[in-house]
Amino acid sequence: MVVDSIQQIEDFKGQSVFLYPVLKDDRLHNVVNNVIGFVCIDTDTRQSIVIPNGHPEGVFNSDDLSFLEGRRVYSYNTVALKYAGYDTSKYLDVAMQYYLYTSTGYSADTPAITNHYSRQYQSCFRINELISLYKHEEIALSVFEQCWVKVDQSGLSFYQNDLVDAFVSIERNGLAVDPNKFKERFGNTISLIGDKAYTQYNYYTTTGRPSNRFGGVNYAALNKEDDTRECFVSRFEDGQLVEIDFNSYHPRLIAQIIGYDFGSDNVYEHLACHYHNTDNPTQEQIEEAKEGTFRQLYGGIQHQYLHIPFFSKTNDMAKYLWSKAEDDGFIESPISGRKLITSNYQDITLYTLFNYFVQMYETETNVMVLKELHKRLSGMRTKPVLYTYDSILFDVPHDELQKLLSEIIPQCIDLEKFPIKIKYGSNLKNLSV
Repeated sequence: MVVDSIQQIEDFKGQSVFLYPVLKDDRLHNVVNNVIGFVCIDTDTRQSIVIPNGHPEGVFNSDDLSFLEGRRVYSYNTVALKYAGYDTSKYLDVAMQYYLYTSTGYSADTPAITNHYSRQYQSCFRINELISLYKHEEIALSVFEQCWVKVDQSGLSFYQNDLVDAFVSIERNGLAVDPNKFKERFGNTISLIGDKAYTQYNYYTTTGRPSNRFGGVNYAALNKEDDTRECFVSRFEDGQLVEIDFNSYHPRLIAQIIGYDFGSDNVYEHLACHYHNTDNPTQEQIEEAKEGTFRQLYGGIQHQYLHIPFFSKTNDMAKYLWSKAEDDGFIESPISGRKLITSNYQDITLYTLFNYFVQMYETETNVMVLKELHKRLSGMRTKPVLYTYDSILFDVPHDELQKLLSEIIPQCIDLEKFPIKIKYGSNLKNLSV
């Protein structure tokens, strides 16, 4: 039912509600999108109402969701609601619930009518205004039936609040670009809005590491060999891009998990000493140790390397996690409480499970770093603009550079456990130490 009065909203009795925002166009970035309506579904009775909020069919319009206070609200597309200014902290994020329950992201099929209008009006980015509110109600009911998970999942609070907020805060900042160079490289993509390119993080990956692409641009894997990265610049007249890279990040994260201390040593030099039984490994031996370490950590530690204390302890941890998974059917994050449920993965092995655990731990550790960075950068002009697993890119005005490096970063990162390399440049292609 499409409501045409406040009384019809007040008469909606559902105490457990599925909230579905209707956006102006599902293809647009949330920075420029609008919520043009809301579908509210009573999860017990399946009765629904549609509240117009600027859709052309609306006789009565409202953006006031205060009538949901005190109810149990399962929100779909919670990120869009955040961008629209709604406090979603007390809502239950439907997509995140589904992900934590299944370890896969929910992907709704694009309705045939949306495909039809998108093909017919390719330059129109108000497609959902062309579709009847009654049809949006039907779509919302279908989504509800497919992805609603009633039971609260372990880790939900951390993932829907800390994690999503950390990455939404980066998305909002955008990446400043040279528009002409950006168009030459990527064409007329909807990722470009004015002189900024906007990214969009996908949290619902098998490994737990967020991917990042939008408008046909993969921001997590920008080409380093050609001139692609030259188009990303500072938004400040006297500014520069500053990238921090975590050194040997996965081995150091694993060391933290297993209680191993590399100290101030170069990780691969440290391991090369054990590989080659020497106190002074050559550069070639250090490179060999780096390649060999990745093979051991991702493919499983071979017997001949178990005499190396780091690998021995890592192997013990992998076996412990596997034993826990066999007994309980899951392993649990020490940070968020999220459960990796083994039945969600096909043909999972001991070291596949271990790597999922490490990558989950990496993401959650980085979320805590980002959360602290956002807090300490509040009121400053410096912006975190891109996150790619073991690096964070900042756009920094000249007068804030020293504070970022000498105060903010050391306050947010334990640099003894996780040393970093810092690179600077006028564009993303030409960063140097």
